[in-house]
Amino acid sequence: MKKIVALFLVNLFIFSVNAQDENMLYGIVRKNFYSYQTDPVDTSFTFEVFDSATVTLGKLNTLTGFVENIGNNAASYAVNLTGAALNPYTNSYLFFGGNQFITLDLNSGIIENQVTLSNPNGESYFDNFRFNNSDSTVYGLARRNQYNAMGSFIGAEMFLSKLNAQTGEIQQISQSSIGNGFAYSGSAIDPYQMVYYYSIGSAIVGLDMYNGEIYSSFPIPLSDNIMFDNFTYSCADSSLYGLLRQNFYTTVTDSLDPMFGLQNLDSTSIKLAKINTTTGEIVAISANPLAAGGFSINASSAIDPNTMTYYFSTGNNVLGVSMITGEITENNNLSFQNGDYFDLMRNIGNCKDASKARLNSNTNNLDEINASSDFQLFPNPTKNELNIVFENNVSSDEILITNQFGQIVFKKAISESKMIQLDTQSFSSGMYYITFRNQSFKPQKFIVVD
Repeated sequence: MKKIVALFLVNLFIFSVNAQDENMLYGIVRKNFYSYQTDPVDTSFTFEVFDSATVTLGKLNTLTGFVENIGNNAASYAVNLTGAALNPYTNSYLFFGGNQFITLDLNSGIIENQVTLSNPNGESYFDNFRFNNSDSTVYGLARRNQYNAMGSFIGAEMFLSKLNAQTGEIQQISQSSIGNGFAYSGSAIDPYQMVYYYSIGSAIVGLDMYNGEIYSSFPIPLSDNIMFDNFTYSCADSSLYGLLRQNFYTTVTDSLDPMFGLQNLDSTSIKLAKINTTTGEIVAISANPLAAGGFSINASSAIDPNTMTYYFSTGNNVLGVSMITGEITENNNLSFQNGDYFDLMRNIGNCKDASKARLNSNTNNLDEINASSDFQLFPNPTKNELNIVFENNVSSDEILITNQFGQIVFKKAISESKMIQLDTQSFSSGMYYITFRNQSFKPQKFIVVD
């Protein structure tokens, strides 16, 4: 009899390094091995027992659902499912296997480095980690348990931290504990504002990556058993995208105690949603449920900024959902070259080449993007209008605004001026670059939000 394991898996997708692999997500291919044992009570019945597993780097083609192993470097160790990181600049995939922090080459799957984690401030875990594209550093949560003199557990503490992937040393950023735990709902980094996001279940908390202190907190309305899960950050429009999950239960009477009722989970409904990181507003994008059975908590999620698609896995299928309409645009059965599961998906396209817009812990928005530049932009992010203030008067010229793909979306002739106001109400939400045709000014970024 084959054992069936039901899991909610986290979707995490990665786009390929090469142009021909733009529909690829990277992750860990896991293959489980079982043996059969005879039931000692009923010898006619055999059951499956898990023995071991191997993991290999792999890539998923989102158009077909096929997962291809990268190389044949299979290793037998457990995988910490609370985090993974993809470095698009060194073409490396990083994860925690067994008691080792492991770096794999994206092209060959070969182990480039493996180190034991160490925290000079005291032994700790390193959870929910992500790669930050604007400073090429891995950030996560250093969590440790506290015990009394008798060895009994008395609590936990947690610190925003960063990791030296070459040495394995954890550097705590928070000066004091910022909490005692996190929910398995995902994590994300805003590389422009230098904010790390994680969930405590009832809220999404943003931590200042300069000092580890709380930067923002967005409450999640938990009425009607609704939760916000599997979220990740979109550099296309500076929002957190995830799944609004609603569980439906029926209450049954306990046969042993008729006064006591038990809740049975009947079904789960999920819809794509987003959180505006400027206002904290949660908006459901999908009009109808995407998948009645939930999502894979091991797989995680990923975003393709080119097609504005959010990817997640149900465990058996990988789904692409339009971030504009909330409707399913891709739905493919997962198939494997040599594996059973695809975990910790990450992508390359989202947030690659991002640069810091908030320069230190004393600034709190994109107005500080280039303090010494020839012109300043505010407010940034913006919704209705954008002001351009020049250090010196600019003579007749032409403003050029391009989107993140280099396409000119707006141009306007200007006469001599020291400040210009642009109406941005007609701009789609997302990131843009502004420069001038006849000036040698360095282009600057601004973001339009809904």
